[in-house]
Amino acid sequence: MSRVASYGKWTSPLDLKKLFDRPSPPLYPRYYHGDLYWIEARASEGGRLVLMRRAKNRKSVCVTPPGFNIRTRAQEYGGLCFVLANNSVYFVNFDDQRLYQQALDGETEPEALTPARNGDGSLGMYASPRVSPDGCLLVFVYEQEYGERENVTSIGGLFLGPHILLAEPIIIAAGYDFYADPVMDAQGDRLAWIQWNHPNMPWDASELAMLTGLQRIVADRQPRTQVVQCIAGGAQRSVGGVMFGLDQALYFCMDSSTPLDVRDPAANFWNIHRYDGHSVRRVTHDCAEYAVPLWVFGDHRYVMTDENSLVATRTTPNGDELVSVDVSSGIASIIPTGFTGLSQLSLVEPELYDEDLSSPVILCNAVSTTVTTKLVQIEVASGSYSVLQDTESLLAVGDISSAEAICYPTRDGATAHAYFYPPRNRQFSGPARVRPPLLVMVHGGPTSRCEPSLAFHKQYWTTLGFAVLDVNHRGSTGYGRRYRQMLRGHWGEMDTQDVADGVRYLVEAERVDGNKVCIRGGSAGGYVVLRALTRYPQLFAAGACYYGIGNLATLARTTHKFEARYLDGLLGEAFDEERAERQDSVYYQRSPIHDLDQLRSPMIVFQGLDDKVVPPALSRELVAKLKEKGVPHEYVEYQGEGHGFRRSETRIDALQRESKFFIRILDQN
Repeated sequence: MSRVASYGKWTSPLDLKKLFDRPSPPLYPRYYHGDLYWIEARASEGGRLVLMRRAKNRKSVCVTPPGFNIRTRAQEYGGLCFVLANNSVYFVNFDDQRLYQQALDGETEPEALTPARNGDGSLGMYASPRVSPDGCLLVFVYEQEYGERENVTSIGGLFLGPHILLAEPIIIAAGYDFYADPVMDAQGDRLAWIQWNHPNMPWDASELAMLTGLQRIVADRQPRTQVVQCIAGGAQRSVGGVMFGLDQALYFCMDSSTPLDVRDPAANFWNIHRYDGHSVRRVTHDCAEYAVPLWVFGDHRYVMTDENSLVATRTTPNGDELVSVDVSSGIASIIPTGFTGLSQLSLVEPELYDEDLSSPVILCNAVSTTVTTKLVQIEVASGSYSVLQDTESLLAVGDISSAEAICYPTRDGATAHAYFYPPRNRQFSGPARVRPPLLVMVHGGPTSRCEPSLAFHKQYWTTLGFAVLDVNHRGSTGYGRRYRQMLRGHWGEMDTQDVADGVRYLVEAERVDGNKVCIRGGSAGGYVVLRALTRYPQLFAAGACYYGIGNLATLARTTHKFEARYLDGLLGEAFDEERAERQDSVYYQRSPIHDLDQLRSPMIVFQGLDDKVVPPALSRELVAKLKEKGVPHEYVEYQGEGHGFRRSETRIDALQRESKFFIRILDQN
């Protein structure tokens, strides 16, 4: 029987040490020569990433020796940075960012393939590696970091042989500001990739390019001038999810807002397209997303199971769906799995099936609203699955708060989206006729999205007795290009307004206590926290800002290349060093640091000292102003943490400090 206690003061059954000490769910899982491999993030080892292998005897071993960390800094957000080929793993080591080769026999140490520094003094960084079918060429995204000038990105390559030779990469394609996710066909002659230029982000305007004649480069063992063909994309279009199919056609996702496409509902979404060497044809025609924003390298959301069939993840407002797509007709049929989150799909070879199945089998990570992330094999025909690796739930079903998808009107006549989680804890109930406090969560990006799948950092708050509003404000992914692009020119206004309108919607519906509303967010979400607290100070009792942005001019001066021109589109004004400090500049007008006189709410601020995306200077500048204005606050810095905390001790400390801070402030109200 539950005990009556004040909301927000319930005892959470969630063990934070267990939560943050345990390894991550498998990243980039795949089979190689019959064994299962994946990347595992170990928070208990400072966030180190290692390659794991599980043989048919189901015994798991760590392939990566101590002192190595499989992680790339390319574009600062990183992503896929290893490939299995030639009975070896080729990977990027985080500390020195060099490429290494390690035999999978477990008997040899990794050996460096690239120098510590290039001849021109640059530091090489690598992502999305691929090995040609003949095993002779390693291809990757190649970023060269210079201390005094902008980084240079290209498609690079290394020639592979029986003996390891230290060498600088050759340049296969260059001239664009950014490249991503190169893929090769089965013959190793065609190479395709995504490319784009400043001031665009890849989800705004990007291109699909292809080079033919890669075999000549391998045969001659030297770079050649090759003709690069632009297949699709361009202004008002964005591409992602590139793959050569079993039918040797080139598949990719694309959305569009060109005048020709603006009236086509399906063009508003990332749908799958096919290039047969002559023309491009849209395969799917759904009002759902088959791709995600290209923040990290190597996301994989669909596979080809035969020459006319795809299995894909598509995102809807209710979460992810697994679908089977007929390439000829474009018809997508839902595969009933019961999961609401599906990622990192790969095809399982028939000889590896646990049973005698005639239907194809997919390997992927899967999660639902009540079930924690599992590595599963899903039989396409039935949707039935077997669990290869599970993570402990940490909460009983009766303690889990399920996401409720809501859409609500905004004050300017539009509609915004969010997920609502009521308080839930079997041991406690709130006092009669008392409504719970509300914690508003704002995702980063701002082009990212929150999802309805089980996430324990949200459940921590609901088991304490908070209601949670997880906001997908305009600008978020998952609702089509037009919804995503609505934020262009309106960052700090429209998203902040959507947050405030979501709070008012719940207060008016009498689902939460309007006098006890807190807000938290990181990065771009931290910026929205600061904007919300200064624009709508009467709505919030307290706020938590993780590596947030108080001064947009400081961000524009100090951030990395990938996002160096992001603000141009988000604010609708190109950055000018001198003008940005003037009151008539949007950079000044939308910088919360200039509006702290409006701030009424106490704040807690967190910052990693190794953050290159939102450097410590921004948080320190904000905290100095809070101190100057006499605003109650706490400030916490963490040595060795970057953009997004990885160490278990850091994550536990930050969450406990934050919850104690909020509870103390609400007690004072």
